[in-house]
Amino acid sequence: MVEKLIIVPIEQQPKDVVSVLKLRAPEVNFPLSNDDKEIIEQMKLMLFELQGVGLAAPQVGISKRIILVYIPETAALLREDIRIYPMHVLINPEYQGLNKQNKKSDFEGCYSVKSVYGKVLRYDKINLTYQDEDGNRIEKMVEGFYARVLQHEIDHVNGLLITDRLTPDCLQGTFEEMLAIRRSELSKEKQKVFDDLVKKKGMINDDQD
Repeated sequence: MVEKLIIVPIEQQPKDVVSVLKLRAPEVNFPLSNDDKEIIEQMKLMLFELQGVGLAAPQVGISKRIILVYIPETAALLREDIRIYPMHVLINPEYQGLNKQNKKSDFEGCYSVKSVYGKVLRYDKINLTYQDEDGNRIEKMVEGFYARVLQHEIDHVNGLLITDRLTPDCLQGTFEEMLAIRRSELSKEKQKVFDDLVKKKGMINDDQD
């Protein structure tokens, strides 16, 4: 039986122990074990409660190449490039960036990092490969916000955090500082939606994963 999973931010983890957040997670074997299935079910419930948009097994202390993505309607209220995606599981995911000239910067936060928030440069289009819960191999091209979320989560199973992606020239700061900047870039109508979402999430932003 798997113990109840929790997210412990990197800042709250022991300094004298290498966190699973900083390690490349090993691949998952098929068929899935009962523990793997329980881990996935707990992660699904957690991501529903967080209201999206992504979660990786290392974020809950499990060194496995398992990620979940869930992009609900609320996430689409503040952006133009979002499609809604139901909860789904990607196992042993990898990606290849397409067209280095077409990278984009956008706000990202992370449930595993509380000290910084900022604009991260990512590929707008990627070739994605992964296995579903039955072990079927899937390959496809994805783009936009969905591709950004996937790159963020795949970073997690590769031992990378947004602190590894935020270079000195990236816009970055505390959550409160970046929250104010992001809000200022929205129209009056969307500012109200933004305020409602932040309040509903208890100051957890819709771009955190």
